[in-house]
Amino acid sequence: MKLKTTLGLLTLAVAGAAWWLTAPPDYIKPAPAYQMGEVSADMQAAKVADDITPTVSGLDVPGHDDVLVQEGTGQAFITGRDGWFWRVDMKTGQAERFAQTPLVPSGARFMPNDNNRILFCNSHLYGFTPEQEAPVGIYELNIATEAIKPVALRVPLPPELNPAAVLGTVQPLGKGVLSVADMNDSNSRPVKFCNDIDISLDGSRVYMSEPYAFPGAAMGEAAFEEAVSLANNGRLWMFDLEKQTSQLVVQDLHFVDGILIDRGSEDAKGIERSVVISETTKFRMLRLFVSGEKAGTTETLQEAMPGMPDGLSRDKHGRIYVALYTPRTKVATWLHANPWMKPLILRLPHGLFTQQKQTGFVVLDSSGKRVLYWLMHDGSKVQSVSKVLPEHDGIYLASFAKDNHGAHRIDYPPSLRE
Repeated sequence: MKLKTTLGLLTLAVAGAAWWLTAPPDYIKPAPAYQMGEVSADMQAAKVADDITPTVSGLDVPGHDDVLVQEGTGQAFITGRDGWFWRVDMKTGQAERFAQTPLVPSGARFMPNDNNRILFCNSHLYGFTPEQEAPVGIYELNIATEAIKPVALRVPLPPELNPAAVLGTVQPLGKGVLSVADMNDSNSRPVKFCNDIDISLDGSRVYMSEPYAFPGAAMGEAAFEEAVSLANNGRLWMFDLEKQTSQLVVQDLHFVDGILIDRGSEDAKGIERSVVISETTKFRMLRLFVSGEKAGTTETLQEAMPGMPDGLSRDKHGRIYVALYTPRTKVATWLHANPWMKPLILRLPHGLFTQQKQTGFVVLDSSGKRVLYWLMHDGSKVQSVSKVLPEHDGIYLASFAKDNHGAHRIDYPPSLRE
């Protein structure tokens, strides 16, 4: 009897120690219960049965977050998981490493009216060790010289959270601005995670998403805790390159990822009125009004999406292409509605959770409210689509999968050709 009692106490002690030792950091706090809801009827009606068979070029290209096609030169520039920009000759299909970045490049855009300059995010990637440590932030690549230089590496310290404030309140442009020259350790901090960017039509303002800013912030599996906890740690920043200032646009959102400035929303001075973002872990998209009559307000465009919305792009007709990195599972929906289970999930090894192979994309009208097309691929041809790029010769699917090989392009489906 004493032996059984001793063994029982020992088992409890071991279990208690294991529970304590595997506890997530204090800053990982699961959100309250969230009822995600069913996929909308509009979305269901737009789903197509077609599958895809991509044309693959540049077989040496590793997993990547973004693709930029340089019209007129027949080449594409790709942000590789290996820390390099890759260049692909679209005629021959040959690929080569082009420029090594300080860390790992992700969301990238050509500077408006200058396809020789690329602004891009540079951050850490889970499991990747750079040759030497470097600041996280926005950098510029000059294609002609292959030179890379930092553009924005620090952000103002955001105001303290107000318990009475509405989460995700938008701060209009011009509010809480801090000059880069005045930044120091008392009023600013280094960027922790630069995920995606977009640039204003005049090339002056750059918006940057920072999904979370905790120690160890990185792309890939490092975001596991954020996805499970559904914490509201996401922020959107704006850097004014002309005035050399920075400001917080919004905080308290859930893993802010893709960014898309609303072209055509500009006022008489060329200042954009609104920006579209994706909240990846909350499976929704928002429009943030940053200037004009609606400044400071938010509009929900899509909720309870069938997959994690990642990068955002527009075609020449203004339609919005949304990458669905991975499908929304019943387990994820249940878990967010039952957060009492999250302390256990957060203690388990990441490897126990299998990455879903399905991936796809959604096409919305220019308002972002009406669903035009939804494709979910089984993952046999391409996985982990992080951005969908509608170009003149087809649709490029950026694959962030670890074992990806090559750049993937599909033809426009008939319904999207006009």
